[in-house]
Amino acid sequence: MISRKRTGACDALRWDEAAALYRCGVLSDTAGLLGSRWHWAAPVLRRLAQRWIAAGVGCDATVVVDANARKTEGV
Repeated sequence: MISRKRTGACDALRWDEAAALYRCGVLSDTAGLLGSRWHWAAPVLRRLAQRWIAAGVGCDATVVVDANARKTEGV
């Protein structure tokens, strides 16, 4: 919704070098995404985004790990 894309990576993804992972820019760089004209709305958007993506609640990915695949690969 933020990057107005239906496929591909979200434009709001930001690389966190210290943690070596991607973070949602709406949460970590809200004012930067909005720009100087809309910087005043950053706190509101950040709070809404935390609720929309359930930040801190846990992963909701639909990835299924096959334990047998790990054994056959020697992992």
